[in-house]
Amino acid sequence: MIKIATSAICLFLLFTKGFYITRALMLLLLYVSIVFCTSYLRPQTYRWETILYLISFVLTYIYFYDRIVVRQLFTHEFFIKILRFILLAYAIALIIQQCALLAGFQTLPIINLTQFLDKGLGSNALSGEPSSAARVITVAMFCLVRMYEHHLGHKPTVKELYHLAKYPVLGYGWSILTIGSGTGFIALGLLALYFIQPKYICISLSTLAIVFVIIPYIEFIPLQRAYNTFLATLTLDKSVVIETDDSAAARVVPLINTLTNLDLFNWQTWFGHGVDYIKNMGGHTDQMLARYIGCIGEYGLISFIVMQITVYKCFIRKFLSLETLFWIILFGATFGNIAYTWGVIMLMTATKHFIEKPFINNEEEQ
Repeated sequence: MIKIATSAICLFLLFTKGFYITRALMLLLLYVSIVFCTSYLRPQTYRWETILYLISFVLTYIYFYDRIVVRQLFTHEFFIKILRFILLAYAIALIIQQCALLAGFQTLPIINLTQFLDKGLGSNALSGEPSSAARVITVAMFCLVRMYEHHLGHKPTVKELYHLAKYPVLGYGWSILTIGSGTGFIALGLLALYFIQPKYICISLSTLAIVFVIIPYIEFIPLQRAYNTFLATLTLDKSVVIETDDSAAARVVPLINTLTNLDLFNWQTWFGHGVDYIKNMGGHTDQMLARYIGCIGEYGLISFIVMQITVYKCFIRKFLSLETLFWIILFGATFGNIAYTWGVIMLMTATKHFIEKPFINNEEEQ
């Protein structure tokens, strides 16, 4: 209800404070229109609440884009403070939850400890589950790195980053290693790619090979889950991936499906099967095996193409980039009706906005 109220306020402010016709507005209106029309073709599964919930996120993002990119209400320094705050907030919340777990509490809603995961110190921090928290903090860390890169005029080393943001870096390191998420280790691996310099590529590959060999002997469940999921993915066998890690399969299987099973000569591929197509497939395994990335199964390939055009116009600068890997591997290349995904999109939008313009130190003015 809080999210719905926020989007309603954004809609009110858009009409009362005025707004510009931006690329985000035009592309997202086109995307929502396609989703609406393709869903309406399937009245037997059409649900207004799903479409309206999507529209609520779209409205919030359009308001954000208008205020941040067009009106430029954030300064470079203020956005860095926001990123640092997010990383510290997640770390502090996680540490408090871990202390509660050590004290014997399995749930304590007042600190967002809403479920007992039985993963040692693993908990959900400020998110609904460890995997979503791991995605958020990794993207926040990556955005912070990009901002410092723009500030310094070169890619910062790990040492430089530590000196620039000691506590956020330590908070991220503790969180990603102890939060209890296999997805977290995949996210950490993607982030580590940023710091690999071309001249050290051979050393890095050798180190990676050694680590890959010794991982099976490390008794740490989240790391083992990430390792086993990676091996299962290499087989391109969806059943093996689901059997290995059901949670990770929710992100891996749709990608495998899209790469191997998408029929471009079927009109339903382009226009989708409608809302709840996947939910009506039967059991959990059947639903998993039928998923495609980007809600292609529900809303069609046309909507997916418009979505990706929006992505590369609004919050990712280059297709061949780490941002693309984050988008595909961690978020399934889809908006979805998921709050933390839209939150991450906002962080990446602001980052793209700042690094595309010259850095001006406004700290004293601010």
